[in-house]
Amino acid sequence: MSDKKTSSLEKIGYTRDIPKGANLDNFETISVKNKSGEQITLYRNKLEKEELDETSNFNRSWDIFNSNLN
Repeated sequence: MSDKKTSSLEKIGYTRDIPKGANLDNFETISVKNKSGEQITLYRNKLEKEELDETSNFNRSWDIFNSNLN
């Protein structure tokens, strides 16, 4: 996995390490491979995960679509 992709995963909250004393059940994990084939496990706190509101995204895209019709 390239450093660029690692950065994009880190932007959405994944880290390479979990804090000391943290409950592993509170974290979701993802395993990825870097360019050399090394397996990397990344962690993201379930409680701090940002929930996306798809309704607002749809409304914005609908407005853009309608503006292009005129």
